[in-house]
Amino acid sequence: MSSAIPYLPDDFEDNNPSAAPIDQEISQNHFAEQPIWSEQIPQYEDQHEDTPEVETITTDQNTIQDQHQHQGQEGAQSGRLTEAELKKLIPERFTNKYQLTIKLLGIEKNKIGNPILRFDATIKGLPRYRQNKYKDIRRTYNEVVKFNRYLTVSNLEVFIPVIPSATTSYPSGGEDETKQLIYVWQEWFNRITSNPILIRDDEFIYFIENDFGYSVINTQRKTNVASGLVRKTLKQLAVPYDPYEELADFRPLIKAAYLTCQKLHKLLDKSSKTQKQLSISIFDLSNKLGVLSQFENLHPGMKNMWEKLSKIVQINSDLDLIESINEMGSLGDGVQALIDDFYEIKEALTNRHLIMRELIQAETQTQAKHLQATKIKNKSALDPIKVDEAIRSLEYATKAEESLNLQVKRISGEMLFEKDEIISFTEHKFQRLLKTYTLNKIEYHRKILKHLENIRLDVRIVDERGGLSRLNRDNLSNLKHNLLQSQSASGDSWSSRTFRSLKQEEEEREQRLEQQEEEEDQDDTKLSTDKTVIDAKNAANLLGVATF
Repeated sequence: MSSAIPYLPDDFEDNNPSAAPIDQEISQNHFAEQPIWSEQIPQYEDQHEDTPEVETITTDQNTIQDQHQHQGQEGAQSGRLTEAELKKLIPERFTNKYQLTIKLLGIEKNKIGNPILRFDATIKGLPRYRQNKYKDIRRTYNEVVKFNRYLTVSNLEVFIPVIPSATTSYPSGGEDETKQLIYVWQEWFNRITSNPILIRDDEFIYFIENDFGYSVINTQRKTNVASGLVRKTLKQLAVPYDPYEELADFRPLIKAAYLTCQKLHKLLDKSSKTQKQLSISIFDLSNKLGVLSQFENLHPGMKNMWEKLSKIVQINSDLDLIESINEMGSLGDGVQALIDDFYEIKEALTNRHLIMRELIQAETQTQAKHLQATKIKNKSALDPIKVDEAIRSLEYATKAEESLNLQVKRISGEMLFEKDEIISFTEHKFQRLLKTYTLNKIEYHRKILKHLENIRLDVRIVDERGGLSRLNRDNLSNLKHNLLQSQSASGDSWSSRTFRSLKQEEEEREQRLEQQEEEEDQDDTKLSTDKTVIDAKNAANLLGVATF
């Protein structure tokens, strides 16, 4: 309880003549005692208490700190949460015995925008599950969207990752889109299953164990955070005082990253559209070069060169079109996913501010109930009905305040954990996106250079001087034709070093996945051999498995 006046129901005088006599005299100065909340919430020492700067704190600073401790929400949340308090508020963060793993097997085609996800689930330590392993679970995209929406509503303390899109910037149904979808979906499953609070949610049991055609079971759970026009209005108000500096600075950081990624996505989209227009212009150039070869009747070498050049330019036009798609697929889609994530994180932090504002209102209401009770107490004749109503309203306001106080503390503690996780995840994701984008660009330019090198011989054999005499450079001697390709599997002859390619990256990734699968299979075989003996626990587990 964080109000400045304690709730003392015994402070009301009973003037009912039919009541039992009072044995002890009721003290008249209970409301002048020290508030209860100052005893319940421990005071936290500063990390630099031994330093000279803290020892020479002025009286004014001490006075300001005391004022913070006795002012509404500032008093409710003064200091930092200790590890003991975090263990009580967020016990899920301090245990490793619960684990849930989801492995995506594939994506089946279905209606447009609603594919079917096939995955396996492995359970470790979580109660109420009937099996340890679930194979070939099938969920449509719309079903996962409903599940994700439920997680967002019922877990206000968690930064719920945004569900990936059902389509990508790559051509629909192609190999590139399939690889991209499998990667982003597996990434999303890893994120939600790595959160210890989400895997303890009861709805996860129904999501895993239900048959095909899943729907949210706990539909009665509703968020108590304002929405719609009320939310927009409250967001215009000043942000309430936040004693956690990390979270106070985190929301502006997320908002700045959100706006920056939006600008980056717009620039990428504009660049992709410009490159598509460029590919159309290059294709038009290839057609004109083909027409030019028809007018070359005097020199057969020149006619052949113009024809070959026209084909190479047409190939470059196709490469430009493919590159414009790869830009949005490799970097644009990833940036858009970060934009959606940042928006949801920003809204989750806004929900925390709204709940903090509700706590301030609850504290104000509790103080008003205290004042009302004090007025009733000071009357010469007490009405038993009004006394009961005052006590009930005061108890209700006190419980609501305590509930909101604990909710704000739990949300703040969990968000302090997830803040570092979000920053780390964003850094790794950006590194991966930029790496893929860079390798795509390098591969694109190498392909262009390789195709241009294919027509070097056609240019050189136009005349004895390597075709350069046609450019009024007749004073050159005969040139030797060095026609070795600069771009080969062994490396780049321009830089004399080997290069990294997307193909090598994918091969290495597949090898790592195969090694992990082999290790998991070995572990499963060990577990199966260990469970050959049917004891009471294994028998109960087998009986709990559905066989129909």
